[in-house]
Amino acid sequence: MISNNRRNMMNSIMMGRLARLTLAVVALVMTVGAVRAEAWWDEKWQHRRKVALDTTANGAEIKEAVTEVPVLVRLHTGNFSFTNAKEDGSDVRFVAGDDKTPLKFHFEMYDPKKEIALAWVKVPQLAANSGQNMVWVYYGNSGVQAAQDAGGTYDTPQALVYHFSETQGAPQDSSSYKNHAKEFTGGLGAPALIGGGAVFKGAERIVVPASPSLAFPKGFTFSIWVKPAQIQGETHLFSWGDGAQGIVVGLEQGGGAFARVGQAVTGRTQPLTPQEWHHLAVSAEPGKRLTIYLNGREAASVAMAAAMPAPAGEAAIGGGAQGGQFFVGEMDEVTLAGVARPAAWFAAAAGSQGQEGKLVALAQEEEGGKGEADLTIHLMKVIAKSITLDGWAIIGLCTFMLFFAAAVFVFKFLALQKIIKGNETFLESFDELHDPLALEDADEDLKHSSMYRIYRAGKTEIERWLARQSEEKEITGLTPSALNIFRTALDKANVKEKQNLSSWLIVMTLGISGGPFWGLLGTVWGVMNTFASLAESGEANLSAIAPGVASALACTLFGLFVAIPALFAYSYLTNRMKNLNADTHIFIDEFAVKVEGAYGEKA
Repeated sequence: MISNNRRNMMNSIMMGRLARLTLAVVALVMTVGAVRAEAWWDEKWQHRRKVALDTTANGAEIKEAVTEVPVLVRLHTGNFSFTNAKEDGSDVRFVAGDDKTPLKFHFEMYDPKKEIALAWVKVPQLAANSGQNMVWVYYGNSGVQAAQDAGGTYDTPQALVYHFSETQGAPQDSSSYKNHAKEFTGGLGAPALIGGGAVFKGAERIVVPASPSLAFPKGFTFSIWVKPAQIQGETHLFSWGDGAQGIVVGLEQGGGAFARVGQAVTGRTQPLTPQEWHHLAVSAEPGKRLTIYLNGREAASVAMAAAMPAPAGEAAIGGGAQGGQFFVGEMDEVTLAGVARPAAWFAAAAGSQGQEGKLVALAQEEEGGKGEADLTIHLMKVIAKSITLDGWAIIGLCTFMLFFAAAVFVFKFLALQKIIKGNETFLESFDELHDPLALEDADEDLKHSSMYRIYRAGKTEIERWLARQSEEKEITGLTPSALNIFRTALDKANVKEKQNLSSWLIVMTLGISGGPFWGLLGTVWGVMNTFASLAESGEANLSAIAPGVASALACTLFGLFVAIPALFAYSYLTNRMKNLNADTHIFIDEFAVKVEGAYGEKA
């Protein structure tokens, strides 16, 4: 019994280790599953694309990090599937690179018929000299409303943004301060660099009324896309106030840009080429520098006084504040901010908004939804659509075998657990006996014990032998022939127990050996159908062959799904049965020896 207890102890230790390993694997799978689930922002959206933001020398070449910058994302036929989004684009969402945080955005234009859209997205941060900056654009959810937030797209210092997307009236401010223009007699909505633009013919200007949000004591930034038609004399792009309290951004006679903020006046930049778009920006930081940026790069600068001027009255765009100095040409995307923007800000603006647009690039469309963290589920759906009737028949048969084998495993596993527990209880009672045949009828704890049933078979056979003896004949003990009969009864009962224990295992062996062959049959059958259809249609290319071959291989996949679990389950059960049979043989030998010693004829 010592060896039996030692084996049980070893089995307990091994089962404990197996349980801990299983829990570790389950935890790992759950962790991976959680990570994969987070890889798709919201499963209700069916499509997405990665929007890469390249700040390296191959992209916008941004040398310093910049935060909360509005980036223009151009969507068109070549990089966006308008048919997969709602007709009005109200299901489009932009999400940060962590794939968790929704971003503020708005459309300047969304035209599904022309398949072009202009989206302004507030990017939380652009790391310098990095090819890892990115956001996501999600679309494909018919059950949601629009979530655009024009004012939220810009940070607090942004005081004015004119997109010029209106076709009539005065330009409207897209920032949260709503500094709408008071008047403009020029043309709006004309095709420009970014959607619609404003056209100036030499006698028009945009008048911006005074507003508390247009006070800039901490600094000032003006930016604009400008396309001069011709330059005759000095022209003002932005003018506010006069003299020492004035702010002017303009073009000189030769076409160079200049800026005057109070008493600080920059030098002239290189001339702007007529009939070409240029990004022009001016940044004024009190006590430091007044700087002009041309196409995202510093072009001129001068020292600034410690205090910003405080212009009075209305500001003008496209002409002088008091009239005159009218601009001739086109403008687009005029902005004002109450802070001095850094150089990286203008590099990002020029890089995302310009005609070359090196900052932004959209990747291939990904399909998902319902937690589709990778392409596997989508590809499985594609394969399922291609499976023919005969393939489904094979898959159905394999699935039936899998569930049948699983049911047998569960039944046998539970039966083994009950038998082993019953045997342990029986052995505890048997070891306490002085008379090996003194064990009475079993209670509920022994009804599942195979050893007890063998014990009962041996004891019953001895009782029958005694009943067959003559009453006149004195019985001094069990004869050798009686002991042989007794041992035979034990062996017979043991064989029956083994047969009962091994019943239905044929189902698992058939799954192991037959499952792959059924799958192979379905695969060969499917490949034959694929080539037969190709021969009939006369068309042979990868697109025509791939779905049929993939669906055919699905049969082999399901065959392996049957065989592999069945193999592991069968190996586990047979190992447990082997240990049980070994313990049973030990018990039979011990029982036979004890009976012979107690009841055998004395020499």
